[in-house]
Amino acid sequence: MSASPSRWTTSVRTGSAVETDPYRATSAPLYQTATFAQESPTEFGEFDYTRTDNPTRRSTEALLAELEGAAHALCYASGMAAIAAVLRLVQPGERVLLGRDLYGGTQRFAHGHLPGVQVEHVDLEPDEFGRRVQLEAALRRGGVRLVLFETPSNPRLAITDIAAVAAIAHRHDALVVVDGTVMTPWLQRPLDLGADVVIHSATKGLAGHGDVTAGVVATQSAELAETLQKKRNTDGSALAPFESWLLARGVRTLGVRIERAQATALQLAKALQRGPGLEAVHYPGLESHPGHALHQSQATGAGVLITLEADTAERAEALVRGARLFSTAVSFGGVSSSISLPHHMSHASVPRGAAPRPGENLVRLSIGLESPDDLLEDLRQAMSHASRHVVAEPSQRVAAVSNSD
Repeated sequence: MSASPSRWTTSVRTGSAVETDPYRATSAPLYQTATFAQESPTEFGEFDYTRTDNPTRRSTEALLAELEGAAHALCYASGMAAIAAVLRLVQPGERVLLGRDLYGGTQRFAHGHLPGVQVEHVDLEPDEFGRRVQLEAALRRGGVRLVLFETPSNPRLAITDIAAVAAIAHRHDALVVVDGTVMTPWLQRPLDLGADVVIHSATKGLAGHGDVTAGVVATQSAELAETLQKKRNTDGSALAPFESWLLARGVRTLGVRIERAQATALQLAKALQRGPGLEAVHYPGLESHPGHALHQSQATGAGVLITLEADTAERAEALVRGARLFSTAVSFGGVSSSISLPHHMSHASVPRGAAPRPGENLVRLSIGLESPDDLLEDLRQAMSHASRHVVAEPSQRVAAVSNSD
């Protein structure tokens, strides 16, 4: 075998217990225990208390670090716990810069739970001359501890140049944090492009089955990893053993799941461009996407999310209500397809003063493993349903929609 096995091999084999388990189990055992007996009361073994460390969680972290191309990975009880852990690195008197399109929970935490920290949203996109004026100006004012953004962003699927932002931020000694949830390390590895930290809501694509909440922080920095580990041990936010085992099980099939789902997503995105009442279809795999070329240069695929812009909020809601195969649910990246209105669901908690919430006419699709033909037929009938039930007068909207259920 070569020194660097492919991601297909890595996702299946790394973190397995064959070499370390005394019984050579081919699947990493689940150490569902809170404590580990010690040889003596004064000399402790490798593990003593699961909040601090656990063999199951450690093997899952090794698997995720290898996939991410990181030296260190830490697993948390949820994606928000991972996001909070990184944002808490910012101290009172320091500043944090956020991208303009971010998960609602990230914005809620940054604006409401970092006392003494100045939080700003900045435009990370270049102007016509290739300059990132807002970012440069914000960094020149000093005191910025970190810059955090998503690419593709959730839910608008905007693309940010990771390497360019990292180069600018590092000139001002700021850490660069990328939330890579939408892509997973299967499709994009921000650390390779200059980021200092990558965050994932592993609840989504990494675990992939909708049966676990988990978060991951990955970095090359031993100092950052040690700081985060000590804080995690203190606040008790580490991922439990069973959830760690579930996460690793999900990652074993990450490649086959994503490759199948994103092939379906591209097929659907192309077909939806002709959908009635749709003003735009956002998907990085479409050549019409403004960030298509940039995304191709820093990722190996376009992912499983599609965002639709309906001509009215009423049509968007009716479309969601009309879907049958697509579950109306928050989150994304699972084996089952889902549909949502981010304005009312995942981003409903965006606080005042943060970036604007997604428009009420925005519909987010997460593509799963169902038949592409079945999903397309479901979307077509949902669009027909929306066309039949959208009415001109807003006062008639509630009755029209409720009668269609």
